[in-house]
Amino acid sequence: MSLPLLVLTGETASGKKQVGLAAARAIGAEVIGMDSIKVYRGLSVGAAAASPDQVSGVRLHVVGIAPPDVPFSTGRWVDEAKKAVASIESRGARVAFLGGTSLYLRALIRGFFDGPPAQPEIRARLEAEAARVGIGPLHRRLAETDPDAASRIFPNDLRRICRALEVIEVTGRPITALQEENTKRPFDRPFRVVGLRLSRETLFARIEARVDRMLAEGLIDEVRRLLERDALRGEAAGAIGYREIVKHLRGESTLAEARESIVTHTRALARKQRKWYPRFPEITWIDRGPETPTDELVEKTLQEWTRAE
Repeated sequence: MSLPLLVLTGETASGKKQVGLAAARAIGAEVIGMDSIKVYRGLSVGAAAASPDQVSGVRLHVVGIAPPDVPFSTGRWVDEAKKAVASIESRGARVAFLGGTSLYLRALIRGFFDGPPAQPEIRARLEAEAARVGIGPLHRRLAETDPDAASRIFPNDLRRICRALEVIEVTGRPITALQEENTKRPFDRPFRVVGLRLSRETLFARIEARVDRMLAEGLIDEVRRLLERDALRGEAAGAIGYREIVKHLRGESTLAEARESIVTHTRALARKQRKWYPRFPEITWIDRGPETPTDELVEKTLQEWTRAE
């Protein structure tokens, strides 16, 4: 029987990157990124990419593999993850997934439904409508026709809102119903899923500190370089941190206003993630206090990853 696949997840800014990379290094595991922004090349500071010291001795997969102006779907992530698992295990190494993108976690554990082929004409029409009247009316329309999909898609996630509406228009059925009937798991094997959990106060304090660190480490220059190359589009352009700095560089907000918007939107993301996680009873939670040493979190993660082996 194959060994369980290892997973470390948690809300944004929970510190899972540092803990997960250290835990993977300790057991010689290779890491597959489970983050929808870190898949893009050139998005380093704003994506909170791992530093060279953190990565040292750990081989990473499905990180920095796509240009930031090309959409990267959950289906593609599943395909890349399957190839990475096969490659890692061919070398006799353990596999550890690391990240907090809920759609990727669900695809990994529950399975993935690719759906009917994309319809560019319908997508273009919906995107044009959003440009005229805003994303809000499209999200409200989705809530009326597929409330389950609307509840799990961020109100500003234009790509996924359009996809859900597109599926309804093409098939006459909600994407949620089709997913329930046709979802397939990419890996027919057990998982050991660990999550880092923080109090609201601790998490929000870490979010503010991380935003300030990103600004100090050159987020504005990173966004400026991407804009100069016309390489910031689609989902990458809408990512938290990037869209706020784009507005600042266009003169639509002060730096202080951009910083506050990044903090506010990151907190909203964390709240959304917190509502998602109860759907995954497989997760074994490790509570992290404001002063919990990283070494202690690494040890607890390893205990859960390797129990009964």
